Amino acid sequence: MDPKKQIKFMTYNVWSREDVAVYTRMKAVGSLVQKHKPDVIFFQEITPYILRIFQSFAWWKDYHCSEVKPEEQATKLQFCLMLSKIPMENPASWKFTNTSTGRGYMEADINPATSLPFIHIATTQLESPSGPPAAQTRSMERYAQAEHAVAALSSARNVVLGGDMSWDDAVDMPFPLPPGSGGWADAWTALRPNASCCVSYTYDGIWNEDVTVFNGFAAEAPSLRRRSDRFVCKLRDYKLGSIELIGNESIGIQYLKLQKGMSHWDTFLNYGAPALHLRPSCHLGVVLTVVLPDDPSQATGQNWMDSWDDDDNDY
Repeated sequence: MDPKKQIKFMTYNVWSREDVAVYTRMKAVGSLVQKHKPDVIFFQEITPYILRIFQSFAWWKDYHCSEVKPEEQATKLQFCLMLSKIPMENPASWKFTNTSTGRGYMEADINPATSLPFIHIATTQLESPSGPPAAQTRSMERYAQAEHAVAALSSARNVVLGGDMSWDDAVDMPFPLPPGSGGWADAWTALRPNASCCVSYTYDGIWNEDVTVFNGFAAEAPSLRRRSDRFVCKLRDYKLGSIELIGNESIGIQYLKLQKGMSHWDTFLNYGAPALHLRPSCHLGVVLTVVLPDDPSQATGQNWMDSWDDDDNDY
């Protein structure tokens, strides 16, 4: 693909647990940024310390960063960030009216080049389950937040919304895209329609301290995985190009399962003990590339040169 006719996006929930090898993990995230060279990055679960770590890396200087207000750093344990190599215009942040955890979404416009149409970008971390019991799944809140964000962004011709949707297909209803799609699509299912759940998950609940247990029976590891992190897009002038998951490699730290009646030291010496290999995050990152078709008729909508309306009220 012609690099001048494509835009690469990355979304990554970096896991706010600062007590879990956070500097080593963030270096690994930074290495993935350097490897994939995304034009736009959506980060979730950024803490003030994680932000400071990222700011110390050389690649940080390649990006424009969404505003982080001092009061937000002082009062929020974690927040979202948008980074873009392309200057962001008309930035805005919104808080969901039904959130109990301060969740919302942020948005901005990017103007890639004179030969490329504007894209409206947005990221969010929707309401997360708070663990058992089932009343704490927060599915109703999450669904309403997704519905609101998609509706609010729909007036733009080209939209890329990426983030941690906290979605569990076994619990939540289908993600609320407009009836008849309205030009919207889930990028993963559009580009990987035959992908099994085994290769589609982006979050592994094995890292959750409250793994579901019923009378001593724990859920099997595969059932704890879900496709939490997603890109949903409305593209009138672009088309979906490619998508991949990243961050599945160990960072060289592992956790051994404690054996009944054995000390930590005995477990360490037991080389056959089950092990969990620490990755950059308990989430995987998602990298999406959108492209400008050589033939405008291949895009979802009509030729952008004939129809772009630079009206500030669009959003």
